[in-house]
Amino acid sequence: MTDSSGIRSSGAEAQTTLRLQRADELPAWLALWGPLAVAAALALAWHLAPRFYLDHIAYEDGALEFTHFVIPVISIAWCLRILALPEARRDRLVLVWIVLGLLGSLYMAAEEISWGQQYFQWLTPDEWQAVNDQGETNLHNTSSWLDQKPRTVLEIGVVVGGIIIPLLALWRPALRAGRFALFLPALSCLPVAVICELVKFSGRLQSLGLLDWPVFENASEAQELYISLFILFYLVVFRHRVLARRAAGLPARPAAL
Repeated sequence: MTDSSGIRSSGAEAQTTLRLQRADELPAWLALWGPLAVAAALALAWHLAPRFYLDHIAYEDGALEFTHFVIPVISIAWCLRILALPEARRDRLVLVWIVLGLLGSLYMAAEEISWGQQYFQWLTPDEWQAVNDQGETNLHNTSSWLDQKPRTVLEIGVVVGGIIIPLLALWRPALRAGRFALFLPALSCLPVAVICELVKFSGRLQSLGLLDWPVFENASEAQELYISLFILFYLVVFRHRVLARRAAGLPARPAAL
């Protein structure tokens, strides 16, 4: 009797472990091949049809700017889906973290369209034009504290969270078992983080005159696309993890010792 109960217990633990591991996975077409295909398409468009690229993809109101709006909107939806889970709302740290993600995604989406000005074409008040260097009703063109510095924080998050932590966790798997493991980006977020940094690196080389054959024109716009994708993939995996722990009869994250 003891042996059979022990076998059942071991089997249940193995099933729980497998369920939690699968929660970290994303389809290969989404996590790897899709981002690679987009990078290849952008590079080919720039080199094969530069006029089309400049007019319809890379600059004001182009396809890239549209992704900077629509992907954060999708992230907002995923934040709301996470907040709809009772387990997420019961854990104060999870609640605060996802609310921050929601507000950050809202800021990214709204700022990209100047809080609706690009679509509804309202006039910018004279007082706001005096402080906004592009004469738009947004905040990021008024101060580096609302533009470059938040972006720098996101870029650091992509490097540390998207590249360093997943690779470190391969070497030290215990990182995935701690109380804060829920918050650590999954290995499936690594490809989009690496592509993001390669895009930035190519732009840096170009600006320094060290790259005579630029991969992208206006690489910072392409990098912003991958930052947005990284945040979205992170939120998708986050919700999968909470649901996997629910299915295993566990709270959103391990209780404090």
